Amino acid sequence: MDDSSDGAFRLSGCLRPERCIVLERAGKREVLDKLIRLLSGPGGAGEECEIARGIHARERLLSTGIGFGVAIPHVRLASVRGLEIAAALVRGGVADYGSPDAVPVRLVVMIVARIDQHELYLRVLSRLSSLLKEDGFRERVFGCADAAGLCAAFTED
Repeated sequence: MDDSSDGAFRLSGCLRPERCIVLERAGKREVLDKLIRLLSGPGGAGEECEIARGIHARERLLSTGIGFGVAIPHVRLASVRGLEIAAALVRGGVADYGSPDAVPVRLVVMIVARIDQHELYLRVLSRLSSLLKEDGFRERVFGCADAAGLCAAFTED
């Protein structure tokens, strides 16, 4: 996570290749659980059960599908070590995600942060939202061949 010389917030440091996956097909629960596993455990943001409980509770309140084939599930928890991001590209789309435009979700970017990281959390959400509003950026991400390419698309912005 850093700020560039042009003043834009960068996602490098928040997202690493080992926290990115490319799937051919997946349902909503499956993709969320895969991302939760990537974010938990040794060296991760926190315990899998805590992250899962927070993410699934958030989804029950309101789907984090934002439209245009994108979802950004996110949660802040007291029990996590720090802000982490994981991303999944689902080539066949997630039809049951519940996005407002009913377009199958092809990109899921999960954010987990500590409860006291409000400012950083908002900066990351803002940066992701800005990037993902751009048609060209979304198409570049949707076309990634592998996890390394997916990570590079976000961290080379």
